[in-house]
Amino acid sequence: MLEDSVGYEGYQKLLELLEKIASHYGVGVSHIATKYILGRPSVACTIVGVRNSRHVADNCKIFGFELSPEDEAAITAFLDGYPRLQGDCYTLERESPRYKSIIHMNVNEEEQGGNDALAGK
Repeated sequence: MLEDSVGYEGYQKLLELLEKIASHYGVGVSHIATKYILGRPSVACTIVGVRNSRHVADNCKIFGFELSPEDEAAITAFLDGYPRLQGDCYTLERESPRYKSIIHMNVNEEEQGGNDALAGK
């Protein structure tokens, strides 16, 4: 999906921007990215993986600062300079041939031998 939005070079520039902002707050790039995404009007939560309890404590750093309007505007302006994929991620994964392989669909049906096997045919 990066290839169809910011591309590799744009991704590197985005990381540089996020690193600059992160150093101002004394947190990591992931904290800035998570904080920014959580601040979007249509976002209610993010899913952040952890491998151990140290990661839980580290992830809680996102609640210890607020992005300034200038920092939010800088990230938004950067992202606005690149194309956005149309549709939500689930639509892309269900309908786009390019992204369909991201998720496994109808796994239970496949394991059971398809719809016919489920219907007892």
